[in-house]
Amino acid sequence: MSNRNLLIVFVTCLTVFFAGKLLRNNRSASFDPVVVALDTSQIDRIKFVAGGPTQSEFELVRVDSTWEAVQGNIKVKLEPSARKAVLTSLAGLNANRVVTKEVSKYPEFEIDDTQASKVMVWQGKKQVAELAIGGFRFNQQAQTASTYVRKGDKPEVYLIDGFAGLALKARFEQFRDKKLVKSDAEDLTSLEWVNATGYKQKIQKEDGGWYYAGMEAVDSTSFKTYLGALVNAQGADFSDRTSTQGLTLAEKLTLYGNNMNEPTIITAFQSPDTIAPFLIHSTDNPEAIFNSDSAGLYKKIFSDLRQFWPDGQ
Repeated sequence: MSNRNLLIVFVTCLTVFFAGKLLRNNRSASFDPVVVALDTSQIDRIKFVAGGPTQSEFELVRVDSTWEAVQGNIKVKLEPSARKAVLTSLAGLNANRVVTKEVSKYPEFEIDDTQASKVMVWQGKKQVAELAIGGFRFNQQAQTASTYVRKGDKPEVYLIDGFAGLALKARFEQFRDKKLVKSDAEDLTSLEWVNATGYKQKIQKEDGGWYYAGMEAVDSTSFKTYLGALVNAQGADFSDRTSTQGLTLAEKLTLYGNNMNEPTIITAFQSPDTIAPFLIHSTDNPEAIFNSDSAGLYKKIFSDLRQFWPDGQ
């Protein structure tokens, strides 16, 4: 090959190299990893719409210096840590890359209108962001997580590393108080149980031990295990009911103790639901009513207590 031909080949290769480099630089310059730029201190309202067939929705709303989670007529005061987690997730949506711009591929990433969850953000009356949150992926072997996100009506689908995207697929229930007892087990001094007919059973604490009807000692170790489960019990399935009015009593447990302004009353009501035949309510969490089957929350509070009656009934 002549020197002239070699020179032509060299110049051609050099041109291709620099053209490719320039193209890559232009791509890098045009790709902004910040999916949404927000001043989280100015956000007043965030609306979440769940993906899938139910399309349930709720809002987080700033009320003066506090926040509330609102769904229909139900309002729940938001813990500062929960508010911070949501706002941090919004601010932390940094994209790794664009995976597609093709609408036909949206279902593959669960980012189409029927599957994606939606998040809308307002500052005052001005909507400042709308996001579609698609599929979440977790690599067990590499211990890495990622979520697919799209901005408003823009075609780009972004891959977001980490759990920030998943945190925005929020559900109203995760902001609700699920506890039934706000006291510590060590503070309890007496438990009184009563059924629908008025029949009562009582276990009380005396000199560090627990006694049935003030006379017969119960197994202290087993009873402390029961109390530990009782004070840590949490409901999982919220009922749509907002009142216990008109419900039929099944049984009731009243807790007395130190450092309590008033006794805690946990009540089980009959439910027409054959799968979850009980509705559970506690005066320590008056706004919540939980559905329960006989092996769930109901068992932890009521059935497990019966072992300490002399007849086990």
